[in-house]
Amino acid sequence: MILFFIIGVLSFSLIYLKIPGYGGLCDADQIVFVLVWFVFFVTSVGFMLNSWIFYNKNNWKPYRIFAISVTAALIFLCIFLRQIIMFVQFGNEKYVIEGENFVFVKIQLFENGRFFAKTFDVACDRESVGTYELSKNTLELHFENENPDYLGTTYQIKNSEVICLNCDQDYNLKIK
Repeated sequence: MILFFIIGVLSFSLIYLKIPGYGGLCDADQIVFVLVWFVFFVTSVGFMLNSWIFYNKNNWKPYRIFAISVTAALIFLCIFLRQIIMFVQFGNEKYVIEGENFVFVKIQLFENGRFFAKTFDVACDRESVGTYELSKNTLELHFENENPDYLGTTYQIKNSEVICLNCDQDYNLKIK
């Protein structure tokens, strides 16, 4: 039972990071993230093998079926939750805006008026979500959480180039 609790705590921390907008990590965090993944994977596989062995020996069959099912579902969610949420909540991609300056910026605009933005500088990977308004040649982003350091809220579009009107630094962004 203690092992099942440990698997649950580890999986919920990994599932939380799969939710779009909450997956930003810095370099030091990634060491802990890899360690959590390793411990989660080893304990989950070991727990499933143990449950399968005892299931075949007819020991506590209903509990073993429940344990294997829940552990398999947690493993599935830890791996595929982001893709499921992006498909269900965001839908089809309309435009992608990217720039590779000293900071990597990627803004995905979706057909339902939502966006997903990812920035990566020298040390940290940050994610943001929200809604956008695109009128004529102006793009306005409305963030659900706080505004990230490298993204602005207003952009002007000229041909395939995107210019941030209220960013601290100039970026070469393009629509792809």
